Order: sequence, then C-alpha cells, then structure tokens
Amino acid sequence: MTTPSLHLRDRQVLAFKHVMEIGTVSGAARRMLIAQPGVTRLLKQLEHDVGFTLFERVRGRLVPTPEARLFHREVQRMWSGMEHLRETARRISGREVGGLRISAMPLLGITFLPDVLAAFAPQHPDARLELATFRSEQVIEDVITQRCDMGFAIVAEADDRVDSEVFSLGSLCALPRHHPLAGHEIIEVDDLDNQTLISFEPQDPLRLDLEKLMETRCIKPKSYLEVSLALQAVRLVRQGVGIAIIDPISAKAFEGEELILRPFNPALSENFALLTTRDQPTSQLAKDFIILFREHFKQASVFSTWTDSA
Repeated sequence: MTTPSLHLRDRQVLAFKHVMEIGTVSGAARRMLIAQPGVTRLLKQLEHDVGFTLFERVRGRLVPTPEARLFHREVQRMWSGMEHLRETARRISGREVGGLRISAMPLLGITFLPDVLAAFAPQHPDARLELATFRSEQVIEDVITQRCDMGFAIVAEADDRVDSEVFSLGSLCALPRHHPLAGHEIIEVDDLDNQTLISFEPQDPLRLDLEKLMETRCIKPKSYLEVSLALQAVRLVRQGVGIAIIDPISAKAFEGEELILRPFNPALSENFALLTTRDQPTSQLAKDFIILFREHFKQASVFSTWTDSA
C-alpha cells in the first residue's frame, strides 16, 4: 500500500474538527460561514490527503470512522497547541510575558533604576524583571556575555562588542545643614580649600576631574575620607563629617533634613552608558524599558541645576 503524501491544509482540518464537534456538515458550514458543499469538498480533500475514510452514513447520520476518531484526538492536541501558540504570541506582542535582566553600576542600581522599575512593572505584570548591581567592569562583562539584556556602566574605553548610548550627569555639593558654606548659593572650587572632603575611589571619573581641577587652582582639602558609594558619602555628610561632590541623582535620592545641596562651580559632569550586546536583537520589553528610562532620566537631569531654597 502506498503511503499518502500529506499536504494538510488548515481549512480542511478545521472543517473536520467542526464536523466532529457539531455532528453535521450543515452545522460546520454555519460555523465556518461557508456553503455546505464547501465543507463537503474540504472533507473529501482531507480524506484524499490522509488516505482513509473519515465519515460514513449510517441510517442517515454522519458517523465518524474509528480512524477519524483517532485522527480527531491528534487534531485536538494540535489545535490546543496552536491556540496556546497564538495566546503566547499575543502576550509577547503585548509585552505581557518574557524577561528583562538589567545589570547596573551602584550609582543607578541603588537609587535610580528601582524607581524606573516601579513605574515599569505595573505596565508588564507578567514579565520577569531582574536588577543586579555590580561594578562597571562586571556590568560590561555581563552585557558582552549576554548574562543580562542591558547594562548601565561607566565605560572607560569603547568596546566594539557592545552598543552604547551615553548619558551625562552634572554634580552638586552636599553639605551638612549647619556647615559654614551652607549659606552660599553656589559652592566654588576654591571653597573646598582646607575642608574635609568625602570622595570616591581613586579611579572614579568624578574624583579624577575634581582632583585635576583642585590641582590647577592649588586647592588643598584639609583631609580626605574615601568611600565606594554615594549612599556612604551622603550618610557621612549628614553626620557632619565633611562635604562631598556627588551626582544629582544620588544627592536628590538621599536628600534629608540634615543635608543641603548646592550647585558646584565649575560644573563637573560624569558620563555613563546604557549598553546592549551588539548584533543581538533587542526585545520589545527592553525597548519599552529604555524609552521609560530616557523619560525618567530627562526629568531627573533637572536636578543638576536644582538648589535648596531653605
């Protein structure tokens, strides 16, 4: 016996499925919104393609053959799978499923990105969202090795394995509320002379720029207290230990009653980059997050010129 060449078409299988469920050709035709002869033709085509009889007339009734019942079980499984695929495609298109893994340096991972995620999550309640905080070197490595979907890091040198969008942050001076300089509207670099300066690690770009600036002006702080995170710097400022030059996002996030923020002159800026893996498509979920991030950052960037009116 020659095995039939299967060229099953959706409408043939659909007609068969409807006849099995409804029990009549006329009922299947109404459901498919076609004429009854059209359903009969589709069934004959399907019988030809599968190589066996699907229905027989018994006392005027259309009765499925044993082969048809076996075939119908597989059709039901297939149809259920197709419906699942359609629903999955709809949810993916609607950004309802999927995951987004973000790796970020502490500057954004601790203070800023959680706020963006808080606005993003309700829009995508079924999406799996992950935020991890690492040093910039680790963030870059995570992006390159695709352990995350995007990263936020300070990039010292261009890397052709990643695509980057650069953002720039200004700087503010954070002072204890009762500090002698708190009454100044603007803190000048000369004001740092003989002050206790809370600074970041030696490789931090903001610290490097500040040290170059002070060297050219022959400014010598009384002492340095070195920290790794803006959170640490702000807490020390609140305790009256010293003053710090920090980014506006961190400054505003940790602002409190014991903290005064003032513009710093000359303005210093710190750049960071939003990184994605080059030559890899970006998911719609990630694109949506990037749009929201840009909106929030644009709003946050006004803090660079923010002053305390107290």
